[in-house]
Amino acid sequence: MLSKPLVLSVMLAVFPSVLLAQSAAPAVPAPPSGSSPSRSDGVLKTVSLIIGEPNYSIDGAYQELEEGFYTQPELLPGERIFAPISELMLNLGGEVQLDAAQQSASYSIGGRSLRVKAGQLEATLNGQNVRADVAPQWRNGNMWVSVFWVFDQLGAYSKWDKARQRYSASFIEPLSKKTIGLARGGAVVEANLTEQKPEFWATPEGIAVAEVILGYQNEDGGWPKLERDVSLSKPINRAALSGFKAKSTIDNDSTTKQLIALARAFKATGQARFRESVERGLDYLLAAQLANGGWQQYWPNPQGYKARITFNDDAIANVLEIMRDVAALRGDFSFVTPLHAKRARLAYDSGLALILKTQMVVGGKKTGWCAQYDENSLAPAMGRAFELPSISGSESVNVVRFLMGIEQPSAEVVRAVQDAVAWFDQAKLSGLKRVRREDRTLEYGFDFVLEADPHAGPMWARFYDPQTGKPLFSARDSKPRTSFDQVSYERRVKYNWYTTEAAELLSRDYPAWLKRLGLKPAKGLHG
Repeated sequence: MLSKPLVLSVMLAVFPSVLLAQSAAPAVPAPPSGSSPSRSDGVLKTVSLIIGEPNYSIDGAYQELEEGFYTQPELLPGERIFAPISELMLNLGGEVQLDAAQQSASYSIGGRSLRVKAGQLEATLNGQNVRADVAPQWRNGNMWVSVFWVFDQLGAYSKWDKARQRYSASFIEPLSKKTIGLARGGAVVEANLTEQKPEFWATPEGIAVAEVILGYQNEDGGWPKLERDVSLSKPINRAALSGFKAKSTIDNDSTTKQLIALARAFKATGQARFRESVERGLDYLLAAQLANGGWQQYWPNPQGYKARITFNDDAIANVLEIMRDVAALRGDFSFVTPLHAKRARLAYDSGLALILKTQMVVGGKKTGWCAQYDENSLAPAMGRAFELPSISGSESVNVVRFLMGIEQPSAEVVRAVQDAVAWFDQAKLSGLKRVRREDRTLEYGFDFVLEADPHAGPMWARFYDPQTGKPLFSARDSKPRTSFDQVSYERRVKYNWYTTEAAELLSRDYPAWLKRLGLKPAKGLHG
């Protein structure tokens, strides 16, 4: 284990002047020759891996080496990097074929194809024999390879900076639907999809957007997670979705927001294809519910932490809100079949029971909810590498709002709300504010720090330690931290460790809920 993370920066690029090595690669790549590639030759991609962290990045956007797991690249003697690169290659726009029976893998990109086999130094590049510097290994259904050597064989323009322990290479990919990616921006994007007015869906523009949404629906009835700025006004580009990115999920409002949009499109146009898509989406959500009432982040065939029951980003709350409306044949879903309504009622009741069962108890008192739970034991569970088992100061807000939205709540639901609100009041952080400081010497040009401010409004930590009740922090190394300044720089500026969502819950929603039901506030609170 290194004393400090080694950053491996990789800019992969293929161009005609680079000659492929046909023999074993040296331990340290030779200095680069020829001229570096230009963007005019195709699409330039930049990749980074970090020793000790379970990630890689492409053009600064982080992904996991193996989605749902905490796999970390390894540093071998001779300064070689050893890692599984299947997801990485797919997200670069390449092709990957894994053969579990033969324990072999093929990687193709930029007109070059490399085939390797576990335990063997011999490999083939475009049908020609080559020899690896390290024999690949088959681990848990994936191939681990010497990253330096594979990138070199695929035509990398590369160099090794020993002093900084930094390997760099550049790769220009030919223009294609895969490498161009998804269209961005425009009037209607993922982030504002459900904000469109009802009359919008009857317009030619609205119908065109609905058709794009149809095009992204998977055969199982669900939708993949798209970035918030992906355009829904331009033709679909499914070629840009590969590997885990193409799988159906309820993460980041996926599937639920598409169902709402298409339900509105059907009500505005009466077009049967929109109704049929909604029914397929509802069938997907109903089939994905577990026997204990929960929904996993990804389904079917989730892996690693993607299989956890998730309240993260309001996933289950969003699903249950749809089930509630479908069961009642109201709102956007007033047109669904009686059978769907009946099934939705059963799903809703089961999901509500799960919420009540998973409210966390600390010191004999009920508090909030963890962002995710083990799908079998229902124990609080870890999400991404930096999301430790904890009480969530963010996800718990929408869970409480969902419970407040129940028209005739049971005594158990009322107690759950009162206990959660009391915990929010006790857990609030006062006299502090998070401040952005510009600093051009830093990688992202700024940093976040905490400052004392007696006039600052209340805020909450994203996570609280279930043992101590104090704010909990971490980083991509999964080690617990007790203060914000201990978080790694990248995670400090690229993740929201604090939230103010509960402020409106306490000042507006809770008093209105008490008034509607004629209740008194929780002990120590004012309604």
